[in-house]
Amino acid sequence: MVLLQPLASRGVAWLARAGVAPTAVVFTHGALGLAAAALVATQGRAPLIAAALLLQAKTLLDNMDGGLARATGRVTEAGRYLDTAVDLVGNVALFAALTRYGPAVPALLALVALTLVLSLDFNLEARYRELRGERPPSAPPLPPGAPAWWLSLPRALYRLLLAPQDRFLARLDGALFAAAAGVPQAAAPMETRLAWADLFSTASVVNLGLSTQMALLGVLLIVGHPYLYVPLVLLQLAYAVLVQIARMLRLRRALRADGGSPA
Repeated sequence: MVLLQPLASRGVAWLARAGVAPTAVVFTHGALGLAAAALVATQGRAPLIAAALLLQAKTLLDNMDGGLARATGRVTEAGRYLDTAVDLVGNVALFAALTRYGPAVPALLALVALTLVLSLDFNLEARYRELRGERPPSAPPLPPGAPAWWLSLPRALYRLLLAPQDRFLARLDGALFAAAAGVPQAAAPMETRLAWADLFSTASVVNLGLSTQMALLGVLLIVGHPYLYVPLVLLQLAYAVLVQIARMLRLRRALRADGGSPA
């Protein structure tokens, strides 16, 4: 991300001057992801290297669409859902392609694990910002003149596939907080909630975002071991579990140091 963001910022400025719509960027990086998946499925050294390069181009554009929407005043609810849906479709296609190199069941489990890790990344960052008064501004549901299905289709996909796990992660976060602090989050003082949603818990997972995932998969494609991505994703889920355990221990220590103790 450190290397990518300056390029993305320059790209946003160029696209804004050219009058490119954010949705065009979303569909373009979605098409690149599907093309990369098709190349992975064909096997062969050259296709794998080409797929790795396409995935990095996809990542660059994926880091530009939101910035372009903000820079041009075209942030919409539909755009947020659309970007999420396109990323999900691309991930499904990539893991389907990886089954050409190994068993399908571990690949399916890795897809589920990746989706959970990415959702945890998103929810932790959102909670961190929300508690510090950094909520994103409200956005209109649709771009001017867009049909209603432009919002309803990606929203339906989110509600069907991703909303249940977001609710699960929210309930899990609340249960872990209560176990560590001895009180529900709603009853805890703000300083305790801030200590729970701290920089440690956010930064420890945020680096597992989609940009990192595509960079890792790209390296494995170039070296000719694409299926190695499957066990590495499963290990990331185990790492995320360890981070949550560490959060609980850190909060318990902080409460004891302040003279309080979990009930």
